[in-house]
Amino acid sequence: MNRIYKVNIVTALLMAVLLLVSLLSSIYLYVETDNKIYDNDIRMLVSEQKKNIDKGVYSKGKYVYIVFGLDGKVKYSEAPFAAKPGEIVNVQEMLQTDKSFRYGNKSDLKENFVIQKDGKTIGFAVFLVPEADVVKDTSLSRAFKAFLPLIAGILLCIIILTLRTIYCNTRIIKPLKEISGSAKGIIAGNYDLEVVRTYSSTIGDNEVGELTYSFELMRDELKQKQLREEELKKSQQELISCISHDLKTPISTIKAYSEGIRDGLARTPKLQEEYVNIIINKTNLLTDMINELLVFSNAQLNQLEINRQEIYFLEYFKGVINELELFVKQSGMQFSHDIKTPDMIVNIDTRRITEVLYNIVENSIKYIGEKKGIIVIEAEREGTSVLIKVKDNGIGISPDDIPHVFDKFYRAEKSRSSSIPGSGLGLSICKYIIDVHEGEIYCKSRHNQGCEIGFTLK
Repeated sequence: MNRIYKVNIVTALLMAVLLLVSLLSSIYLYVETDNKIYDNDIRMLVSEQKKNIDKGVYSKGKYVYIVFGLDGKVKYSEAPFAAKPGEIVNVQEMLQTDKSFRYGNKSDLKENFVIQKDGKTIGFAVFLVPEADVVKDTSLSRAFKAFLPLIAGILLCIIILTLRTIYCNTRIIKPLKEISGSAKGIIAGNYDLEVVRTYSSTIGDNEVGELTYSFELMRDELKQKQLREEELKKSQQELISCISHDLKTPISTIKAYSEGIRDGLARTPKLQEEYVNIIINKTNLLTDMINELLVFSNAQLNQLEINRQEIYFLEYFKGVINELELFVKQSGMQFSHDIKTPDMIVNIDTRRITEVLYNIVENSIKYIGEKKGIIVIEAEREGTSVLIKVKDNGIGISPDDIPHVFDKFYRAEKSRSSSIPGSGLGLSICKYIIDVHEGEIYCKSRHNQGCEIGFTLK
């Protein structure tokens, strides 16, 4: 995790620098505070006494002091200085502030003054001033001030660690837990446990975000595959049910007429010919139904071969119209067409679109009812597409059935009988072909008032 690793390194370096700077600052302040001599303040306090000493006047004042010459001979002394006038003291020891002095005078500060006369140094004066008169803050407060940078550095590091922990929990730990939970759900067959989407304000742009994004793509794909498998299983069940229902009648008819020939029921050549023709017709029906099932199976597997190419529409359409006219008239029905579009180029698979037209026309023939059948095919331009309509005057479709006419295996219940053969796959295959051609297909109808099925081609 390159980016997360870099952020962690930068965070650690920042904290180390903060702690080092704050520690050095505290040490410096502590040392300076411990050795600080409040020279200016002390000199201001003893200034009047110092003026008298410079004049050679030694008198007792507010602050005790001792005066001695360069040779260490004491000229004036007050307690707690032990030396008396005339005695010799160690000049160097008197002028410095060592540990022994601090041990015996914890509450006093020593301040040294040079005594000069006519520009020459003739001696020294040493004052003892209570620390409380000069230093207003306590030792504890001074220590706190000295270590304040270190405390601030530690607090900043704690804040950085807290924010980094919250960041890691929100953008790393939580998404990983969600991925783990979703993975367990997938193992159990549940594909609906979503993980927080990547690059959102919650996760951000990092390696965990990329992992989450990839995982969600995988989960979505697995979910789609599961849905396709469930739909395929359902289709297989419907297929078995429809095959058993739709194939039962023609097979029973073939068996019955075959047994009739075997048992000698068709005794005359004419009757035998009728029996054979019925068997052939039912066999052809079975072949057509099996072919429909094969086409549908290929469509379900996205293996239905469709080869689109650009062609001139009118040249193709007029040829198909001539074929359909013969086909319809052979069924004893009237046929007419109306072309309302100028010639244009369309990108289609002519074989598959011809299958669509034949399938729709065959449906019209099946459901024409008892009346004299009329089928009309129209073509008109609709924007950049061609709209083709197939109209009939058949039994029509009820409003409740129209939304389902393009569903696989669907046939209106009132029309589902052995007298109207078919697998219920024709219009479903038509819709698949038109969808692949990026067109639209629709159905308009009313019960007992005919039907109109149209589709567009680009």
